Amino acid sequence: MKKKFYFITYFLVILIIYISFGIFGIFEINGYRELVFKNRADLEFHKNYSDKIHHLRDVNKLNFNNNNYLFSEIIFNDNFKKTILMQGDSWVEDISNIKNSELFVKNFGKNNKINIYNAGITSFAPSVMHVQFKILKKDFNILPQILIIHLDQTDIGDESCRYKHNKIYSSNGDLIRVQREKFTRATYDYSKIYLYSELYLSNNLLKILKFPYLKIQYFIKRNLNLANQIQQKGLKLRNNSKCGFYQIQKELMNYDYSSKVNFQKSLKEYLKFLSYEKNLEKIYLTSFPHLNNLKNIYEVNISEYIDEVLVPFDNKRFKHINMSQMDFSSFKIESIYRENDVASHLNDYYHKDLFLREILSKINK
Repeated sequence: MKKKFYFITYFLVILIIYISFGIFGIFEINGYRELVFKNRADLEFHKNYSDKIHHLRDVNKLNFNNNNYLFSEIIFNDNFKKTILMQGDSWVEDISNIKNSELFVKNFGKNNKINIYNAGITSFAPSVMHVQFKILKKDFNILPQILIIHLDQTDIGDESCRYKHNKIYSSNGDLIRVQREKFTRATYDYSKIYLYSELYLSNNLLKILKFPYLKIQYFIKRNLNLANQIQQKGLKLRNNSKCGFYQIQKELMNYDYSSKVNFQKSLKEYLKFLSYEKNLEKIYLTSFPHLNNLKNIYEVNISEYIDEVLVPFDNKRFKHINMSQMDFSSFKIESIYRENDVASHLNDYYHKDLFLREILSKINK
């Protein structure tokens, strides 16, 4: 009888703790309201494609249909005969975030009767753009005649830190996907957001019942991953796998042969694939110097790596719009970039009147 009493007491105590933890979970999840997905369609879309191209645009960023996590339609008209697809990182994504830039590109499309899609996603580099192009063609029937690929200085570090170990190839050597991070401390690891989104979309009873064991499961997997990182890289270097900006920037501060080879390999793979795309009439690779390039702080400039890759591609469809060769002597160079931006994004004015104007003027010739 006594044992039965103790058993029931222990059971009730554990149950109360479990339910209390579950109730706490409701408040915890609501604290992530700005980050979680608000409907299941967006969540499933994001999960599906992030496991193919590592990551998509930020959750709830553009507030349109779920396609906007992958690309934006800047201008489309059934009567237009040509299409431009723009790929790149945040420099291209910003076209849809900066009003004057978007209007500028839209007017270009309208005046020249060209449909234009913006497929820019923060931190994208050749590997993920490669897979993204295949997805846009196969799943969304986007078949551009003109492709613009912006290659940012940070693409070297992105390829080395984010994508190199996540690339999956077919048996015949074709790149088929770049898998996402799971239960790591990496910048674009969605594990927690996906978990909390699933719970956010459940009723309160299910939140209470599911949160405790799912949270514990997440905690164990993440810490096992951290322990593995410490074992592989040591305690001091455990954060390298997070691929924060300063880890990415290292590849620009000092020349590293292996990083150069890795970036150029990814770019070559993508360009080789594109060379067989008969629908493409022109492929423009664009690059722009960061502030530290112009100040000669960086040893490395991605524009030089691009030029080297293009040498064996004896194909008139490929052209490099190398904006590192522009004359910046008439500019106060600090004024071109956003203030205190370590990643050297252009401010809104120069994003339109220098960066985009230079690219679109070259296409118009």
